[in-house]
Amino acid sequence: MSRRRPDISNRALRLMTAGLVIAVAAYLIAKPYIGPMWQKPGTPVLQSIAAVGGLLLLMPFVFSIGKRAGMSEMPNRLFMMHVGASVLGIFFVALHAVAAFDGPPLFMVAFLIGLVVTGYVGRVHLAPRIAATFGTKAAPFQAPDEQTRSELRRVIDEKTALLKSLDPGASEALFSVTPRHLIRRPVLSLAYMKLARREETLIGARGSVTALQAWWRPLHMALAWLFLGGLIVHVIFALFFAGYVAEGREIYWWHITDW
Repeated sequence: MSRRRPDISNRALRLMTAGLVIAVAAYLIAKPYIGPMWQKPGTPVLQSIAAVGGLLLLMPFVFSIGKRAGMSEMPNRLFMMHVGASVLGIFFVALHAVAAFDGPPLFMVAFLIGLVVTGYVGRVHLAPRIAATFGTKAAPFQAPDEQTRSELRRVIDEKTALLKSLDPGASEALFSVTPRHLIRRPVLSLAYMKLARREETLIGARGSVTALQAWWRPLHMALAWLFLGGLIVHVIFALFFAGYVAEGREIYWWHITDW
């Protein structure tokens, strides 16, 4: 008997997204009436909440690596954990961020908003289109000319030859590079990925679907990496360059050095 595949319904995602927005709005309304520990982002309460939120927002990167590495029999379970950790992490980080609407951390808030929007659109509105694209046998691409066909044959031959060293048991038609390949054979993996991108360009893969369907995921991933980079920089400066961050004001948050 096959195991039931877990999933999050679109209705549940809508409720979670709406709940996140309502919770942050409610906090903003209540904030002037609660204690001083909730008025500055670096207080022991909000700094601790931010630390927990940051850790939760790192989890989707772990889940993404796990999914691509085939570490779960049911990738949807990792997706559910991805969504849950993201929603809770964004809420905690929002509590920290809205305590002071100024400075470079505002860019990180913008990245988070972008992540929520692109993730929601991709899962709720574009998933059926993506499924239809993969499920159809209709020819979505224009017939290539002879020169393009020749270049495609060359690229596929190179991919097939490279795959014999990269993963001898894999099929070129089904293979994609995973973190395991990147760790074990980074040079070969990057070379294969370059050939795969060349093949996509030649067949016009992105041009066969709408711009939104073609580019939402690259945008979502770019925002995720920008947020991760911003988070690392923010933590380093707050902990090790507290004097620079304070700009002559009181350093009231926990820190390691006050450079």
